[in-house]
Amino acid sequence: MPNLYTACWTMNNSDFGTKNRINALERVALTADTSLKVMGRIAGGDFQRLLIVPEYFFESGSGLLSRDQKHDIYNQLIKISARVPDLILVAGSIAYGKGKNTKKTFNVCPILHKGEIVKKLYKANDDGVYETNGSFCTKTGGSKGVPVVTINGVTIGLDICMDYNNDRLAKYLKKHSLGDPDVHIQISGSNNSSRGRSVAKDGGVYVHCDQGGKGTNGATAWRITSRVGLNAGTTQIQPVETQNPGIGRVMFFNTAI
Repeated sequence: MPNLYTACWTMNNSDFGTKNRINALERVALTADTSLKVMGRIAGGDFQRLLIVPEYFFESGSGLLSRDQKHDIYNQLIKISARVPDLILVAGSIAYGKGKNTKKTFNVCPILHKGEIVKKLYKANDDGVYETNGSFCTKTGGSKGVPVVTINGVTIGLDICMDYNNDRLAKYLKKHSLGDPDVHIQISGSNNSSRGRSVAKDGGVYVHCDQGGKGTNGATAWRITSRVGLNAGTTQIQPVETQNPGIGRVMFFNTAI
Protein backbone atom coordinates (compact mmCIF):
# COMPACT_ATOMS: atom_id res chain seq x y z
CA MET A 1 0.00 0.00 0.00
CA PRO A 2 1.36 3.47 -0.86
CA ASN A 3 1.96 5.99 1.88
CA LEU A 4 -0.35 8.99 1.91
CA TYR A 5 0.52 12.68 2.25
CA THR A 6 -2.31 15.17 2.69
CA ALA A 7 -2.93 18.89 2.22
CA CYS A 8 -6.01 20.68 3.60
CA TRP A 9 -7.09 24.12 2.40
CA THR A 10 -9.13 26.30 4.71
CA MET A 11 -10.19 29.87 4.00
CA ASN A 12 -12.29 32.76 5.24
CA ASN A 13 -15.89 33.13 4.16
CA SER A 14 -14.97 35.67 1.47
CA ASP A 15 -17.37 36.86 -1.21
CA PHE A 16 -15.44 36.13 -4.37
CA GLY A 17 -16.78 34.85 -7.68
CA THR A 18 -16.84 31.25 -8.82
CA LYS A 19 -14.23 31.94 -11.51
CA ASN A 20 -11.84 33.36 -8.93
CA ARG A 21 -12.44 30.34 -6.74
CA ILE A 22 -11.55 28.04 -9.63
CA ASN A 23 -8.41 30.04 -10.37
CA ALA A 24 -7.43 29.97 -6.70
CA LEU A 25 -8.06 26.22 -6.50
CA GLU A 26 -5.87 25.61 -9.54
CA ARG A 27 -2.99 27.53 -7.98
CA VAL A 28 -3.37 25.69 -4.67
CA ALA A 29 -3.60 22.30 -6.40
CA LEU A 30 -0.38 22.93 -8.33
CA THR A 31 1.46 24.10 -5.20
CA ALA A 32 0.11 21.29 -3.04
CA ASP A 33 1.00 18.66 -5.62
CA THR A 34 4.62 19.85 -5.68
CA SER A 35 4.97 20.09 -1.90
CA LEU A 36 3.39 16.69 -1.30
CA LYS A 37 5.61 15.17 -3.98
CA VAL A 38 8.68 16.48 -2.15
CA MET A 39 7.41 14.98 1.12
CA GLY A 40 6.88 11.61 -0.51
CA ARG A 41 10.23 11.51 -2.27
CA ILE A 42 12.12 12.45 0.89
CA ALA A 43 10.41 9.63 2.80
CA GLY A 44 11.00 7.16 -0.03
CA GLY A 45 8.89 4.30 -1.31
CA ASP A 46 5.54 4.43 -3.06
CA PHE A 47 3.28 7.28 -2.06
CA GLN A 48 0.00 8.96 -2.90
CA ARG A 49 -0.95 12.61 -2.44
CA LEU A 50 -4.28 14.12 -1.50
CA LEU A 51 -5.75 17.65 -1.44
CA ILE A 52 -8.94 18.30 0.55
CA VAL A 53 -11.17 21.37 0.09
CA PRO A 54 -14.00 22.15 2.55
CA GLU A 55 -17.76 22.02 2.09
CA TYR A 56 -19.52 24.96 0.40
CA PHE A 57 -16.26 26.16 -1.16
CA PHE A 58 -17.93 27.14 -4.42
CA GLU A 59 -20.79 29.25 -3.04
CA SER A 60 -19.64 30.51 0.34
CA GLY A 61 -21.11 34.00 0.65
CA SER A 62 -22.63 33.93 -2.84
CA GLY A 63 -25.78 31.82 -2.49
CA LEU A 64 -27.14 28.70 -4.09
CA LEU A 65 -25.77 27.82 -7.55
CA SER A 66 -27.67 26.52 -10.57
CA ARG A 67 -27.40 23.08 -12.13
CA ASP A 68 -25.66 24.64 -15.15
CA GLN A 69 -23.13 26.33 -12.88
CA LYS A 70 -22.49 22.98 -11.21
CA HIS A 71 -21.66 21.35 -14.54
CA ASP A 72 -19.40 24.27 -15.49
CA ILE A 73 -17.52 23.74 -12.21
CA TYR A 74 -17.20 20.02 -13.02
CA ASN A 75 -15.60 20.89 -16.37
CA GLN A 76 -13.16 23.30 -14.73
CA LEU A 77 -12.26 20.75 -12.06
CA ILE A 78 -11.53 18.13 -14.71
CA LYS A 79 -9.06 20.55 -16.33
CA ILE A 80 -7.37 21.20 -12.97
CA SER A 81 -7.13 17.47 -12.23
CA ALA A 82 -5.56 16.88 -15.65
CA ARG A 83 -2.78 19.30 -14.70
CA VAL A 84 -2.04 17.37 -11.48
CA PRO A 85 -2.99 13.82 -12.53
CA ASP A 86 -1.34 12.07 -9.57
CA LEU A 87 -3.16 14.22 -6.99
CA ILE A 88 -6.40 12.92 -5.47
CA LEU A 89 -8.64 15.98 -5.23
CA VAL A 90 -11.55 16.00 -2.77
CA ALA A 91 -12.93 19.19 -4.26
CA GLY A 92 -15.20 20.51 -1.53
CA SER A 93 -18.91 20.62 -2.25
CA ILE A 94 -21.30 22.36 -4.62
CA ALA A 95 -24.72 23.34 -3.24
CA TYR A 96 -27.13 23.90 -6.11
CA GLY A 97 -30.82 24.25 -6.85
CA LYS A 98 -32.86 22.43 -9.48
CA GLY A 99 -36.35 23.26 -10.68
CA LYS A 100 -38.29 26.40 -11.62
CA ASN A 101 -41.02 27.10 -9.10
CA THR A 102 -40.07 25.04 -6.05
CA LYS A 103 -36.36 24.37 -6.12
CA LYS A 104 -34.92 21.13 -4.91
CA THR A 105 -31.60 21.67 -3.15
CA PHE A 106 -28.64 19.32 -3.49
CA ASN A 107 -25.11 19.31 -2.10
CA VAL A 108 -22.48 17.24 -3.93
CA CYS A 109 -18.76 16.60 -3.42
CA PRO A 110 -16.77 15.49 -6.48
CA ILE A 111 -13.55 13.51 -6.09
CA LEU A 112 -11.10 13.65 -9.00
CA HIS A 113 -7.99 11.78 -10.12
CA LYS A 114 -6.06 11.75 -13.41
CA GLY A 115 -8.35 14.28 -15.06
CA GLU A 116 -11.55 12.42 -14.28
CA ILE A 117 -14.34 12.63 -11.72
CA VAL A 118 -14.14 9.24 -10.03
CA LYS A 119 -16.82 9.88 -7.40
CA LYS A 120 -19.78 12.20 -6.87
CA LEU A 121 -21.02 11.89 -3.30
CA TYR A 122 -24.28 13.63 -2.46
CA LYS A 123 -24.83 14.83 1.08
CA ALA A 124 -27.53 12.73 2.74
CA ASN A 125 -29.03 15.14 5.25
CA ASP A 126 -29.74 18.87 5.33
CA ASP A 127 -28.03 20.99 8.00
CA GLY A 128 -30.36 23.95 7.43
CA VAL A 129 -27.91 26.13 5.50
CA TYR A 130 -30.03 26.30 2.34
CA GLU A 131 -33.41 25.07 3.55
CA THR A 132 -35.01 28.47 2.82
CA ASN A 133 -34.25 27.96 -0.88
CA GLY A 134 -36.41 24.87 -1.17
CA SER A 135 -36.60 21.28 -0.03
CA PHE A 136 -33.32 19.45 0.49
CA CYS A 137 -32.83 16.29 -1.58
CA THR A 138 -30.13 13.73 -2.16
CA LYS A 139 -29.20 11.24 -4.89
CA THR A 140 -28.21 7.61 -4.47
CA GLY A 141 -28.20 6.19 -8.01
CA GLY A 142 -24.98 5.31 -9.79
CA SER A 143 -22.95 5.13 -6.54
CA LYS A 144 -23.85 8.76 -5.70
CA GLY A 145 -24.82 7.65 -2.21
CA VAL A 146 -21.80 5.38 -1.63
CA PRO A 147 -19.46 7.20 0.80
CA VAL A 148 -16.35 5.15 0.02
CA VAL A 149 -13.94 4.92 -2.92
CA THR A 150 -10.57 3.24 -3.56
CA ILE A 151 -7.99 5.11 -5.65
CA ASN A 152 -4.51 3.75 -6.37
CA GLY A 153 -4.64 1.35 -3.46
CA VAL A 154 -5.91 3.90 -0.89
CA THR A 155 -9.46 3.44 0.41
CA ILE A 156 -11.16 6.72 1.33
CA GLY A 157 -14.33 7.08 3.37
CA LEU A 158 -16.02 10.46 3.04
CA ASP A 159 -18.59 12.27 5.17
CA ILE A 160 -20.01 15.71 4.42
CA CYS A 161 -20.54 17.83 7.55
CA MET A 162 -23.55 16.52 9.52
CA ASP A 163 -23.41 13.17 7.73
CA TYR A 164 -20.39 12.55 9.96
CA ASN A 165 -22.43 13.30 13.09
CA ASN A 166 -25.09 10.91 11.80
CA ASP A 167 -22.47 8.15 11.24
CA ARG A 168 -23.33 7.80 7.57
CA LEU A 169 -20.08 6.10 6.61
CA ALA A 170 -20.09 3.86 9.68
CA LYS A 171 -23.64 2.68 8.98
CA TYR A 172 -22.85 2.04 5.32
CA LEU A 173 -19.79 -0.06 6.15
CA LYS A 174 -21.74 -2.09 8.69
CA LYS A 175 -24.74 -2.63 6.39
CA HIS A 176 -22.55 -3.92 3.57
CA SER A 177 -20.03 -5.80 5.77
CA LEU A 178 -17.13 -3.77 4.44
CA GLY A 179 -13.72 -3.25 6.00
CA ASP A 180 -12.65 0.04 7.50
CA PRO A 181 -11.11 2.62 5.12
CA ASP A 182 -7.49 3.72 5.26
CA VAL A 183 -8.55 7.34 5.69
CA HIS A 184 -11.83 8.84 6.91
CA ILE A 185 -12.38 12.37 5.60
CA GLN A 186 -14.89 14.85 6.95
CA ILE A 187 -15.42 18.07 5.00
CA SER A 188 -17.63 20.74 6.52
CA GLY A 189 -18.76 24.33 6.31
CA SER A 190 -19.01 24.75 10.06
CA ASN A 191 -18.74 21.67 12.22
CA ASN A 192 -16.70 20.34 15.10
CA SER A 193 -13.96 17.78 14.80
CA SER A 194 -15.11 14.56 16.48
CA ARG A 195 -12.16 12.24 16.08
CA GLY A 196 -13.49 9.58 18.45
CA ARG A 197 -16.27 8.74 15.98
CA SER A 198 -13.93 8.01 13.09
CA VAL A 199 -14.18 4.61 11.45
CA ALA A 200 -10.76 4.62 9.79
CA LYS A 201 -8.87 1.39 10.34
CA ASP A 202 -6.40 0.95 13.20
CA GLY A 203 -3.28 2.76 12.06
CA GLY A 204 -5.31 4.75 9.54
CA VAL A 205 -6.13 8.44 9.71
CA TYR A 206 -9.08 10.77 10.22
CA VAL A 207 -8.85 14.18 8.54
CA HIS A 208 -11.27 17.04 9.13
CA CYS A 209 -11.25 20.02 6.75
CA ASP A 210 -13.57 22.86 7.78
CA GLN A 211 -14.18 26.17 6.08
CA GLY A 212 -12.33 28.32 8.60
CA GLY A 213 -14.37 31.47 8.05
CA LYS A 214 -17.68 29.78 8.86
CA GLY A 215 -16.33 27.45 11.51
CA THR A 216 -13.51 27.67 13.98
CA ASN A 217 -11.74 24.38 13.45
CA GLY A 218 -9.70 24.74 10.28
CA ALA A 219 -7.96 21.46 9.47
CA THR A 220 -6.90 18.65 11.79
CA ALA A 221 -5.50 15.16 11.26
CA TRP A 222 -5.49 12.24 13.68
CA ARG A 223 -3.93 8.78 13.75
CA ILE A 224 -6.31 6.01 14.82
CA THR A 225 -4.51 4.02 17.50
CA SER A 226 -7.37 1.77 18.57
CA ARG A 227 -11.07 1.45 17.96
CA VAL A 228 -14.01 -0.44 19.42
CA GLY A 229 -17.24 0.36 17.59
CA LEU A 230 -17.48 4.14 17.36
CA ASN A 231 -14.98 4.73 20.14
CA ALA A 232 -11.66 5.50 18.50
CA GLY A 233 -8.41 6.16 20.29
CA THR A 234 -6.39 8.82 18.47
CA THR A 235 -3.17 10.80 18.48
CA GLN A 236 -2.98 14.14 16.71
CA ILE A 237 -0.83 14.53 13.62
CA GLN A 238 0.71 17.98 13.65
CA PRO A 239 1.06 19.83 10.32
CA VAL A 240 4.50 19.54 8.76
CA GLU A 241 4.11 22.87 6.99
CA THR A 242 1.58 25.67 6.58
CA GLN A 243 1.41 27.91 3.51
CA ASN A 244 -0.61 31.07 2.92
CA PRO A 245 -1.64 31.14 -0.76
CA GLY A 246 -3.43 34.50 -0.58
CA ILE A 247 -6.80 32.99 0.29
CA GLY A 248 -6.78 31.09 3.56
CA ARG A 249 -4.05 28.62 4.42
CA VAL A 250 -2.89 25.21 3.24
CA MET A 251 -1.80 22.76 5.94
CA PHE A 252 0.34 19.74 5.05
CA PHE A 253 0.21 16.49 7.04
CA ASN A 254 2.28 13.32 6.98
CA THR A 255 -0.60 10.83 7.00
CA ALA A 256 1.48 7.79 6.04
CA ILE A 257 -0.53 4.59 6.42
